[in-house]
Amino acid sequence: MLRKVPLIVILGSTGTGKTKLSLELAERFGGEIISADSMQVYANLDIATAKATKEEQSRAKHHLLDVATPNEPFTVVSFRNAALPIIENLLAQNKCPIVVGGTNYYIESLLWDILVSPKDPNELDGMDNQSGIDNQSGTSTSTVTTQKEDPDVESGDGKNPLFLPQSEMSAMSSELLHNHLRKIDPDSANRIHPNNKRKIMRAIEVYEQTGETLTAKLQAQRQQPGGNRLGGPLRYPHTILFWLRCKQDVLNVRLDKRVDAMLEQGLLAEIRAFHNEHNIDKSQTDNSAAYTRGVLQTIGFKEFIPYLEQFNAANDQKIEEYLRLNAYKMPTEEHFKAQKPSSINVTPVQRHKQSQHICERQSQQPPQQHDMHREIELELEATTDGDTTTTCPPLPPGLEVLNACLNELKLVTQRYSKKQIKWINNRFLASKDRQVPDLYELDTSDVKLWQAEVYERAVTVIESHRSGEVCEIQPMARRQHPGAGLNEETSNFCEICQRHFIGEYQWHLHLKSNKHKKRRESNKKKEKTKEIPLEAKTEDTNV
Repeated sequence: MLRKVPLIVILGSTGTGKTKLSLELAERFGGEIISADSMQVYANLDIATAKATKEEQSRAKHHLLDVATPNEPFTVVSFRNAALPIIENLLAQNKCPIVVGGTNYYIESLLWDILVSPKDPNELDGMDNQSGIDNQSGTSTSTVTTQKEDPDVESGDGKNPLFLPQSEMSAMSSELLHNHLRKIDPDSANRIHPNNKRKIMRAIEVYEQTGETLTAKLQAQRQQPGGNRLGGPLRYPHTILFWLRCKQDVLNVRLDKRVDAMLEQGLLAEIRAFHNEHNIDKSQTDNSAAYTRGVLQTIGFKEFIPYLEQFNAANDQKIEEYLRLNAYKMPTEEHFKAQKPSSINVTPVQRHKQSQHICERQSQQPPQQHDMHREIELELEATTDGDTTTTCPPLPPGLEVLNACLNELKLVTQRYSKKQIKWINNRFLASKDRQVPDLYELDTSDVKLWQAEVYERAVTVIESHRSGEVCEIQPMARRQHPGAGLNEETSNFCEICQRHFIGEYQWHLHLKSNKHKKRRESNKKKEKTKEIPLEAKTEDTNV
């Protein structure tokens, strides 16, 4: 007898092949794909956000792509409220929902009942407060608004001195907000770091929108059957999790190639059009917040802001032409250096020799790479002492700035991939008391083995689940979190290092750290120096 249709969730870092597997499984099992990416919900920036292409979308129905306009607040609550009905509808039709992520806290909002929803129709995302989930793309948005402008004016049936308008909160420091939170919800204040302004504001908003503290709401969730310290129970018991993994060195190379490919696909034109369309003028807004709303904060756009603000579309065309002639290969570091004016006097002959040296290095490249540059090398010549000599092409203005932006994007993407791995380990494999579905690891390091090691293994797991038979492929083993048994909802302050730590685990790690020990020893030496009598110091000086 067939079991209930499962909810399939595909996890993994960017570049591990989540889109490929989701399409293959959707075609095999007649499923539909739900994107769980906080940036792909916004229209535009298809290349920057690595959305499924039109051809890919034609292979299987996709949900929650392009459902919000740029600058429009779209919170995790908005996502949950849109995604859950889609999942329920698909399951009712015996169709397989395939969630592809993506954004960590989006996925958690579907798997577990962990969000705080206020009574106010303007919904509030309280998730970051309750579970400590980090936003990988930047600052989350909130749709909560307040009508009061003065905390001392009447609120509801009478004056509420603890009421704080959101407009006022935004202008306050994290320290002041944390002190205010401690007055209304001291337990939440202990759970939230004093520097995390976003989470502090969320906790305050929960109280103002619902009349209850965040602590009380979390406690109610935890007391539900299957609840735990992170919130409520698992929503769908028939859930299969696939974790697509890849060796980090292989993944880094793959991510770099993906960024280079995005440039060839038209990334520069896309981000320029988006920047111009929204006419981002930081002189008319808060400089620090200009790129922290909606899709403006996405990885793949904000890294290019230094270039977009310094150069115009006409310059883009020069760069595009240069890159096209060079098969979208960036110049070498030596080429960039040779183009820079030096602080010491460099004669034309020396400059020419530098360019010659670079060209000689390029001529030693494999034949196919050398051919890429041949056309432009033959066209561009430099004259020195009356002789015409082939040199490397002059670089268009802004190319080095653009290259720096690309390198930053590569670093950010690699850093985020490591963060996703850490999240999966902590939230799925090392959760102390959480109901977690079976998690199956699929190695995508060698693309030649994709069929056997990824696709066929995933199919075997799903078919075994549906038939109720024992699967020959075992899920990943759960492990005990190193902080098991410790209080993770307490705050500690190190007087020596002048730092706050949330949770006993982080506190114990800090006390054992070399940095803390060195500073403690340094302070001891300073104290001993102060204890030496002034007379003794004077005698030592006279001697």
